[in-house]
Amino acid sequence: METNKIKPPGAASRKVWTEAELQALPEDGRIHELVDGELVVSPKADSFHGDICTRLSAALLAFAETRRLGAVWDSNTGFRMNNCNVLAPDVSFVSRARLKEQECKGLTRRFFPGAPDLAVDVLSPNNTRQEMDGRLKDYFSSGSRLAWIVDAEAQQLEACHSLTARRWVGSGGFLDGEDLLPGFRYFMADLFKDWDWE
Repeated sequence: METNKIKPPGAASRKVWTEAELQALPEDGRIHELVDGELVVSPKADSFHGDICTRLSAALLAFAETRRLGAVWDSNTGFRMNNCNVLAPDVSFVSRARLKEQECKGLTRRFFPGAPDLAVDVLSPNNTRQEMDGRLKDYFSSGSRLAWIVDAEAQQLEACHSLTARRWVGSGGFLDGEDLLPGFRYFMADLFKDWDWE
């Protein structure tokens, strides 16, 4: 997830963006987030990034839908953190219990209040550890139970339960839904395999 903080054209001092202004932005094909009142824009991802997100989204969606566990959303979905940041993980899962608690239905036209139960971010080359730790802090303080940080270049993933409870899963291991998505297992190497159409 590549990000750039931008200021509106002609702004001499720091503008504090509101959630309403964020929602009113025209669709330009990029991801828009609010971090500490600043607009953060992420450009379109490359095909490798998109392929990883699609494979993981498809696997999570198929698993969650057949078991009626909750909703799986893509990076177009905004989540309002407890500190008013609005983040958009690359892939997210929200349990049925939390959807019901927030009275969130498929046609709801607002950012989800809180973080997803599972937040997935796929690293871009310019993402820093400090930036990702900031995202994790927001996720866990706003309701996430699990976060997966995918390092596509190294073909590994960091499974996080907090800022300090973290473990690496290599390409020979499995993504595990643990108690959040009981029974979900996904072979890590399948996230990174090349197309085999010949």
